[in-house]
Amino acid sequence: MWGSGLPEDSRLGRVESGPQRNQWHSHADHQSNQWHYPGDPNAGGLHAPHEPEEDESSGTSSADDRDGTWGESDVGGLNQRMAMEDYEALRRNLTNLSRTRSQLSRTKSRQETGSLYQTLSRVSGRPTESRKSIRRTATRGEESEVGDVEAGPDDKDEFELDTFMREGHFEKRVDGRSAKKVGVVYKNLTVKGIGSTASFVRTLPDAVLGTFGPDLYRIVSGFVPALRKKNSQTRTIIKDFTGVVRDGEMMLVLGRPGSGCSTFLKAVSNNREGYAEVTGEVSYGGIPAVKQKKMYRGEVNYNPEDDVHFATLNVWKTLTFALMTKTKKRAKEEIPIIAEALMKIFGISHTKHTLVGDEYTRGVSGGERKRVSIAETLASKSTLVCWDNSTRGLDASTALDYAKSLRIMTDISNRTTLVTLYQAGEGIFDLMDKVLVIDEGRCVFQGPAKDAKQYFIDLGYYCPDRQTTPDFLTAVTDPTERRFRDGCEATTPKTPDDLERAFRASDNYKKVLQDIESYEAHLNETDYVDAKEFEQAVQQGKSKRVPKKSSYTVSFHRQVWACTLREFWLIFGDTTTLYTKLFIIISNGLIVGSLFYGQPLNTEGAFSRGGTAFFSILFLGWLQLTELMKAVSGRAVVARHKDYAFYRPSAVSIARVVTDIPILFVQVVIFGVIMYFLTGLDVDVSKFRIYLLFVYVTTLCITALYRMFASLSPTIDDAVRFSGIALNLLIIYTGYVIPKTQLLSRTPWFGWLNFCSPIS
Repeated sequence: MWGSGLPEDSRLGRVESGPQRNQWHSHADHQSNQWHYPGDPNAGGLHAPHEPEEDESSGTSSADDRDGTWGESDVGGLNQRMAMEDYEALRRNLTNLSRTRSQLSRTKSRQETGSLYQTLSRVSGRPTESRKSIRRTATRGEESEVGDVEAGPDDKDEFELDTFMREGHFEKRVDGRSAKKVGVVYKNLTVKGIGSTASFVRTLPDAVLGTFGPDLYRIVSGFVPALRKKNSQTRTIIKDFTGVVRDGEMMLVLGRPGSGCSTFLKAVSNNREGYAEVTGEVSYGGIPAVKQKKMYRGEVNYNPEDDVHFATLNVWKTLTFALMTKTKKRAKEEIPIIAEALMKIFGISHTKHTLVGDEYTRGVSGGERKRVSIAETLASKSTLVCWDNSTRGLDASTALDYAKSLRIMTDISNRTTLVTLYQAGEGIFDLMDKVLVIDEGRCVFQGPAKDAKQYFIDLGYYCPDRQTTPDFLTAVTDPTERRFRDGCEATTPKTPDDLERAFRASDNYKKVLQDIESYEAHLNETDYVDAKEFEQAVQQGKSKRVPKKSSYTVSFHRQVWACTLREFWLIFGDTTTLYTKLFIIISNGLIVGSLFYGQPLNTEGAFSRGGTAFFSILFLGWLQLTELMKAVSGRAVVARHKDYAFYRPSAVSIARVVTDIPILFVQVVIFGVIMYFLTGLDVDVSKFRIYLLFVYVTTLCITALYRMFASLSPTIDDAVRFSGIALNLLIIYTGYVIPKTQLLSRTPWFGWLNFCSPIS
């Protein structure tokens, strides 16, 4: 409708000379474009002709140009001054709105994404940060009128990682440098594992027969090496790896899943349990692997891909416990400081009092749980860390920020860092010093990260323009993904063996050997001063009561104290289980007590009173079967903490017994009071105390029995089967169902169980 009244479509046009006209109005000097409604008496136009007056100060039309119009501000041409005022007013409104929203949501969003962009940009010196700092400087003057919105509320609690690291919270520093720095040299490293065989789904007969046959033999042979089969088939997982990663360097390990990346990291971190054979030489700054495993186990760590934690602990207690076992008593005031810093680094401060959770317990998200695992590993204050796919579950931005934090810690603390990632971006790749490419257990490239791409291109592989370097290096080992340059299909090596031979014949392999020689020559020239300084710093970081040859930081009684505190945290963190147990105890006490209510006081009630005592002893023992799941599920966490040198596994066993003393006492008292008085037993204080004592001690013994089977059994299925069989045997040979005299006279080959049964 409006377009029909504009001749020559002048509403979008611009006159070649003279002031800018309003296309909706007619002017005397623009009669050619004059228009009016049909039948309008004002043939000269809708309004009287108007000539704008020039303003001497600005050269633009004044505000009176709008007189006699419909209120448009653009009558008589474009007013630049008014347009700029409107633009500034609009920008101020938008800026104020942005500032208000950022004050409410910036902290939350920054914590949820785990962004380290602003906190790390001053240190990393990477192109991305440089570009952002330039962009901030360029816009600083523009934002001076309304304030710096981007650096608004975050500047108040901005965390400077480089400053925190230089203060020496994670390691001892001498003259502004780290006193704990060691590189790793591996020569002819070969790892063999037990060959996998076909597995079948077990049926009920298989499970029953296996309990008394193959399964029992497998468990026993695990503790008696002489009983193991000698003809087990093995296969080579990684073959003949040689290289060096100096202190202050980061190496990226690339390869397809199943190529041997995790095995390589475990072998380098001296985590060799579970492999049939590990050959070759691995040293850490001149310290042999055997000595490192015995005295400095917690200084070389491996962070696994799976995030396994105690689900009923919150994030704060998880990190605090780790620091309690890695901080000597004199420096315990630093524990909350480091814990807060770790949560700020990875943006999980908002999850401070949230349960870590797992597949069955609601807690933090998968990405946040991964960051908790990373923070716990950093809390170990280790010198060499191997990260196995540690960005799984993280978005691209958070993964890049995590890589930047590792880069800063590696640079400032002179740490040695090895990382394997299956989907690394170009930004992460640019942070690495070296790269190692593995194809089915063969080393097909090792050297500076900047040389890897060109090496494979020279071999004849083709890299598309938009493909990242890590994807290209991984695709080289994948027959379905790799592409060749024109004319190079026949000459390019394709199999893992061919790629390995091509690498060993290249100049890059010679550079690796020269790098090893140079590093070992440096160690000899300096008389291993870094290793000696490292050993001295580790000794100074231990408590006084810790032996010099021990790999732990705090004394054994402090380990027991920390584990005991954690056990109470676990119990009261899982209130659902606690209240369920309390309900079962009270309800069963009332139900069973009512069954034995009103027993005769003569000999007719002798057998039933024995049943009352027998059930009192058994019931809490049955209830303690729930300890099996806790013991088996927590075994992976205990094993990882042992590798981190947090505590001895025996400290956990003692801590659980110490925790059982008050917890089981409360359960026994509640159940005993209901059963004793409801069943009409003799109301005598001494007899009541004896009754509680026997029930209490028996419950403790049965709980310890369950935990023994949990520690001996490889899976929860085995633990439940053997625990159930053991409990039934103890019940049968107690002497209540079958009289004791009959047990000893008719079945002497099983009667001896009566003497070792805690129930009897």
